[in-house]
Amino acid sequence: MLIEIGTIINKYQKQNEVNNGSQILLKTKEVLNRYPAISNYGLNEAIKNGFIPVVKIGKLNYFDVKDIERYLASNKIIVKENEKINKRYV
Repeated sequence: MLIEIGTIINKYQKQNEVNNGSQILLKTKEVLNRYPAISNYGLNEAIKNGFIPVVKIGKLNYFDVKDIERYLASNKIIVKENEKINKRYV
């Protein structure tokens, strides 16, 4: 049953990429690997506060790449040379 759901999700994702190429869904681990600026804690906080929409299928969370990139762009911190900042979770 779980394998069938995974197969359906993969087919849907591939079909969606072919149709419009604008929406790509990533699992939580894929988001953390692709965007090292986001920590697991930061991602969970963004979900909890409603900054990043999530598609929940069973126990897995899926995220649209555009939503993740929009969130990162809105939380960008510009640091000047030799300036100290307090690190926070993105």
